[in-house]
Amino acid sequence: MVTTMGNMYYLITIAKREYGEDFIEFFYESGVHSLTAALCEGTAQKKTLDLLGIEKTEKIMLSAVVPGSLAARLLRGQMRTMQIDVPGNGISFTIPLQCAANSLSLQYLTQGQKTEQNEVMEMEENRFSLIVVIAQKGYTELVMEAARSANAGGGTIIHAKGIGEKNAAPFFGMSIASEQELIYIVSRQRDEKNIMHAIMEKAGSKQDRVVAAFSLPVNQVVGLRSLLDD
Repeated sequence: MVTTMGNMYYLITIAKREYGEDFIEFFYESGVHSLTAALCEGTAQKKTLDLLGIEKTEKIMLSAVVPGSLAARLLRGQMRTMQIDVPGNGISFTIPLQCAANSLSLQYLTQGQKTEQNEVMEMEENRFSLIVVIAQKGYTELVMEAARSANAGGGTIIHAKGIGEKNAAPFFGMSIASEQELIYIVSRQRDEKNIMHAIMEKAGSKQDRVVAAFSLPVNQVVGLRSLLDD
């Protein structure tokens, strides 16, 4: 039976990879014991990296399901303890959740946490959006160039593989397990449609460079001063 999530949120933190263990320890000490980690990359422009003489920025993405009251404390704690609001250190944001497959799923996702459903997280609803772009490998810079033309900031790349039924290949014009990249871009909600339009217009093509783009509501963000100060 599907279980309503109530006041539950999907918390995503993206930070420098070398700070990964420190962030994991921070979450464990804060009562988050079911945590997922993925290695990813930043999307700093190539000309900037060449100028600084550095490689693409390596990142780690940590995600967890937490109740609203804990989410608010974690966001504040990441600013105070982990200094995530220092430019370049990372970003953390929450996405409201609707339901879980069943009560066991919810128990697994929130193990060790106090899920007090009646506590409401203080926030400004839907000021931000998470834009997710699914692109074929090698087209990230093209996607980000298009996104920046519509007022987007940086993004995060997660390497993946496209998997689908046999009849999906001729429909999308790609192999069943083609190498793809997920690109996460946090933007102000007012910019999301323009950003997605620019991506599909300038980076999308009949060659299926961009397979799809969609957005999710983000209700609170820390560590992205260019958006928060606007």
